[in-house]
Amino acid sequence: MSEPTPGTPAPAAAGLGEDPLQWTKLGTPSGGVRIVASAGTSPNCNNPNVLGLDNKGSLWNCWRNGSTWQWTSLGQPAGVPMTAWLGTLVIGGATVVQTLDGQGNIWSCWLADNVWQWAIVGPPPPPVRQLRAAGTVAGGDGATVYLLDEMSMLWQLMYATGPGWQWANLGQPMGGDRGVKPVGAVATPTGQQSVFVLDTLGILWACSPNQGHGVWTRALNQPSGLQVGQSAGVTLVGSQVNVFTLDPKQNLWSCAQTTAGWQWTNLGQPAGVKLVQGMGSFVFRGDLYVFLQDDKGTLWYCKPATSWRWANVGQPGSGGLAQPMGALNVDDDAYVFALDYAGMLWCCG
Repeated sequence: MSEPTPGTPAPAAAGLGEDPLQWTKLGTPSGGVRIVASAGTSPNCNNPNVLGLDNKGSLWNCWRNGSTWQWTSLGQPAGVPMTAWLGTLVIGGATVVQTLDGQGNIWSCWLADNVWQWAIVGPPPPPVRQLRAAGTVAGGDGATVYLLDEMSMLWQLMYATGPGWQWANLGQPMGGDRGVKPVGAVATPTGQQSVFVLDTLGILWACSPNQGHGVWTRALNQPSGLQVGQSAGVTLVGSQVNVFTLDPKQNLWSCAQTTAGWQWTNLGQPAGVKLVQGMGSFVFRGDLYVFLQDDKGTLWYCKPATSWRWANVGQPGSGGLAQPMGALNVDDDAYVFALDYAGMLWCCG
């Protein structure tokens, strides 16, 4: 367990690698459509895509077409509005978006031959009534969507060529009935998958699926007995898993897997700044970046150098950020997407 080492504010002209970060206004779809929730991001055909649900339950995609960004309506299946997003993956080179309708059915929307298509996956096994996204893992022609139900049970919805989508109940952490918060999921280079959740006491747990059963580990615990408040994401750096969380005092913590076990490190916070939510994390040109938003709607990132350092990325021209929409790096470019308070989509990259 390392001692608290608050991060050091960096100059406001933040950049990734040698490139300065710039804000680009992507706007909204035409016709008065309002995007209200993220539906993930995808590096479809080595091109950045950010997806969202509108206020009428239709799915939209905003993607880079050459040097400009373009909105495409993916609609909804035969007049069935979608109520929530459950995960976005790339399966066999195609982007696949998992969504939930008001009757509890899961749907897949995917791009095939330049046409977006819908297919019903169906309801979860009874007696599950409500589902929340808990992370996704994809590789080759297979993929897994992890979901939490209303009783904080973790479910695995796994796709493989041939049998299609298959369900498995992975259980829950000890004493984790209700109130468990999703953190994220990763797969190591060896193929081992791990799903991370926070329980009601602020303890970080890992679940490793094993032949349809969940193996739960509490070894991650919490930093020096300090309760962890919320997730700030999960990122794989080489073969090392890094889980990021915020404590109740808005300090950013890293819980990293080492040869000696899981180690907590306090990355602090920018001086005089109140961090409120994670905006995404990724490895770009060999460096790890963790993005967060403060209570003024300003974007920050934290990255390791000789020590962890903070950089102020600022706000888009319209003012403060309101809601994260995802982050990704593709084709040697990196992007962080967010909605502002007017519902406009912005890209920082």
